[in-house]
Amino acid sequence: MLSNFFTVNNPDNPVAYEKTRLRQQEHLFWSAHLPEDDDDHSTAVSSLAAATGLPKAHISKISIAFTTLAELTELNSLQLQLFHLDISRLITISNELAGINPTNLPEADQLLTEFLTATSPNQVLPTATAIGRRIKEIRDMLDDARATGSRGSQNDPSFGVSFKPDGTAEIGASVDAVDGYIINNAVTQHAQKNDMTFGEAFTDIMRNNINVSVTLNLYTAKDLAEAPVWASGVGWLDAQAGKFWSDKASKHRCMDEAAKSTTEKHDPPANLRAAIVGRDGTCRFPGCNVPATKTQVDHRVPYEEGGETCLGNCGCLCQHHHNMKTDGRITYLMDPYSGIIVWLMGDGTWAVSEPNGPLNPKNARWAQTVSQHRARFHERWTTEEAK
Repeated sequence: MLSNFFTVNNPDNPVAYEKTRLRQQEHLFWSAHLPEDDDDHSTAVSSLAAATGLPKAHISKISIAFTTLAELTELNSLQLQLFHLDISRLITISNELAGINPTNLPEADQLLTEFLTATSPNQVLPTATAIGRRIKEIRDMLDDARATGSRGSQNDPSFGVSFKPDGTAEIGASVDAVDGYIINNAVTQHAQKNDMTFGEAFTDIMRNNINVSVTLNLYTAKDLAEAPVWASGVGWLDAQAGKFWSDKASKHRCMDEAAKSTTEKHDPPANLRAAIVGRDGTCRFPGCNVPATKTQVDHRVPYEEGGETCLGNCGCLCQHHHNMKTDGRITYLMDPYSGIIVWLMGDGTWAVSEPNGPLNPKNARWAQTVSQHRARFHERWTTEEAK
C-alpha cells in the first residue's frame, strides 16, 4: 500500500475501493468511446448522447476534459495510476486551463500534479472548487492570459438591476474579489446587528450612507521578495491586487510571534486568532470549504478540561461541524506543529485533513515558489529591456 494516499484510494475501505473501480471503468469507457480527432464531433456526440442518456453539452465537456488531460502528461500518468479524479474534477481542470499559453502548460502540469499528489496517509482529496482555485493561482504566477486584472477578478466590472413584476428588484455586480468580501461582511454585520434581512441591510447601508467597519487580514512572507498575498476569506491574490490591498494595510502583526502566543482566556485574542485562521484557511472538517473567518475556534482538548488556548490546541470549525464534535459524533487528533488533523468518524473510518491557509508548511512552500518565479520573471524582463 502507498505510504501517502487520498481517502478515495484507500484500499482498506471497501466503499473507497469500489468507487475507485467505478471511476476507473468510467474513465476507460470515455477513453474508448469519445470521438477521435478526425471524427465528425457533432455526430459522435449526438450518438453518445442517445446511447448514454446524457446531454450533448455534458458529453462535449467530457470530450474537452479528456483532450486537456492528454496534454497534461504528468497528471495523466498519475490519473492512470490512481484514477482518483472523477469526471467533475477533470471538467473543472479543462475549464480553468482553457486558453492557457501552450508554453506554460508543462509547468502548470507539474504544479497541478504536485497539488493532486497525496502527501499524507488517507488525505482528503481537494474538491473541484479547490482545484479550480489552485489553477487560477498557477496561471497568475505564470502571468498567463487568464491572470487577473489590475485589482482583482475583473478588468471591466459590470453592474445591472433587474426589475420584477412583484415590485422588487435584483441587483448584480462583478467586482474585485476583496471588494466582494468587504461588501458581504459589511452587509452581514449590519443585518445581524439590526435584525434585518441581507437585502434590507444592503439597502439601509446604501440609502443612509452607513459606515460599517470590516477587518481584512492579509498574509505575506516578510523574508521573500515578490511574495504573494493571501486575503482571509478570499485566498491568494494576483500580484497587482496584492500590492493594491497591502498598501492600504493600517496595522502589521508578526505571525511568527502570534503563533507562539497563548492566553488563559477561552477566546483567543486578535493576533492568535489571525494565526489560527492563517494556518487553517477553512473549516478543518474534511471537504468543508467554509472560510476560516466564518468559523468558530475549537479547542481540541476542551478548555473546561484544561486545554490551552494556543495554536497547537485550537482549530477552525464551522458551526455545523463544531456541533458534531461537541456532540461526540466526530472527534479528531491534531499534530500541534504541522496542524495536520486525523479525523475519527462515528462509523469507525478515519481521514487526514491538512490545513489550507498561507501559514501551513505546504502553502509556505507555494509562496516561495511564486516568489522565486516572479523574481526570475522580473529579472528576465529587466534584462531584456536593457538590451
